[in-house]
Amino acid sequence: MRVVIYAQDLSGRQDDGYYTKPDLSSALDIFFGPEKVDTFLDDDGDSPLLREHAEEIFRLDRRVTFYNSEGEKVIISYDPSS
Repeated sequence: MRVVIYAQDLSGRQDDGYYTKPDLSSALDIFFGPEKVDTFLDDDGDSPLLREHAEEIFRLDRRVTFYNSEGEKVIISYDPSS
């Protein structure tokens, strides 16, 4: 199941990205590392999000939204065109 990734860029370059990946696992590999937790359910960084929770949210909603440590929004959703 192919997924679409939207990644916000708040660096001032206005370089938001849209990408596709062949599956959820390869998309989550970009944002979730084994050593640290720097993904959050909120843009303030108050609610950490673990990879397994992101996987569960995606299974239920076919979409998961989270924020990185810079407050940049990331949305991974099912690609209906695939």
